[in-house]
Amino acid sequence: MNPDHEKNQDLMARYLAGVADADEVRLLETRMSTDAALRRDFLSHANVDATLLASVQPAAIEATREKPKPTRWSGGVARLAAAAAVVAVSWSAFWWNTGGVKVDVLAISGSKASSWSIGSTRRLRDLALADGAAQLRLANGVVLDLVAPVHLRFVDDMHARVLAGSVTADVGPAGSGFTLDTPSARVVDLGTRFGVSVLDDGDTDVAVFQGKVEVHEPKGTTQKQSVLTLKAGDSVRVSSQALVRRQALIATRGESAFVLEPPPPDALVTGVSDNIEDDGFRSFYTIQRGAMKPGVRPYSTLGRPRWQAMPGTEFPAGLLGADVIGTFSADRHERDLQLDVNVSHACTVYVMLDTRGEVPNWVRRDFIDTGLRLRSGPWAGNPVVQGMTTDANGEIHVEYVVWKKAVPTAGTITLGPPYPVGEATHRAMYGVAVK
Repeated sequence: MNPDHEKNQDLMARYLAGVADADEVRLLETRMSTDAALRRDFLSHANVDATLLASVQPAAIEATREKPKPTRWSGGVARLAAAAAVVAVSWSAFWWNTGGVKVDVLAISGSKASSWSIGSTRRLRDLALADGAAQLRLANGVVLDLVAPVHLRFVDDMHARVLAGSVTADVGPAGSGFTLDTPSARVVDLGTRFGVSVLDDGDTDVAVFQGKVEVHEPKGTTQKQSVLTLKAGDSVRVSSQALVRRQALIATRGESAFVLEPPPPDALVTGVSDNIEDDGFRSFYTIQRGAMKPGVRPYSTLGRPRWQAMPGTEFPAGLLGADVIGTFSADRHERDLQLDVNVSHACTVYVMLDTRGEVPNWVRRDFIDTGLRLRSGPWAGNPVVQGMTTDANGEIHVEYVVWKKAVPTAGTITLGPPYPVGEATHRAMYGVAVK
């Protein structure tokens, strides 16, 4: 929506409700004097006021309304202004009850930032972002992160429709049951943080970062609607034919909590897949594009450990800005793992190996030891660090050695299992970065 249009709507609402100040009245008058469409819009709203007035008791209105400040208007506009003053309360109720869902703006970037301010409250029915991102909080405490391009339509505080793009919902206790509809699925919160992405072909990606969700087929797909429950770390793709399959790679951003992000047209890493075929296995890998730096998460399902430089050293400059592929910590137990990474052009692939383990044969064969070291942490309450002692700060960190492989063209890089039989229990899964 045009920012000027939104401002005009706000000005008319305040004027007709009798709460506009002198500067706002002058601004609206100036705009109306040069904008015929705005004048017609004002007349239409004022006619609604007149209709509402006929159905309300004047005494009740007089007892409850706030008296408007006197203003100077000309011709027919002055007569409409007088009518608006009489029905101030009825118009105010009509405007805000039909104006959409109340949201607080927690963060905003892109072109919307010129007309929206952080900390402001708005009423929204339909929101389309062509660029930038927004973080909005609903009255029930649900926080929505939207990354452009995205199109969201609010039904009410507990229900919204994602028509295009990616939306991540952080649902607190008061918002339990919050629902996001897409063209191919209905996703119902069970106390969680989750995201949905609507693809160009109408398919829907669903990823659960915390808690659980129920994924329902859209109504009318089958006679008996099926329901799939997903837990933290799970992701599926639901097609427009209601077919459900694991979605192995989820594009994310953010350091403390993941937010779904659409892939850019020039994405370096275009896909990640593995050979794990266990029934019910739906865990996802994450990709954080260009995010490699201190504080980034190495793993898709572990929130606490972060990549860090070794004490007394700088973070390796060659790794800064690489795409970070978050692997599964539990994959350290997979003895025959095959992890395929698809890239769109020449690059360097980095594998970070726990220094406590033996270097796998496939790494020695295809990769070069850079001599660089990283660490991840702090760790706590995990078998990966069982038997390790804390440092001077009372924390436990795992040390890694960095190996690299130059990839000359677009194609698929195959990574193998992290450890031979018997070594994985007290070792960390390897990390991956691509630059």
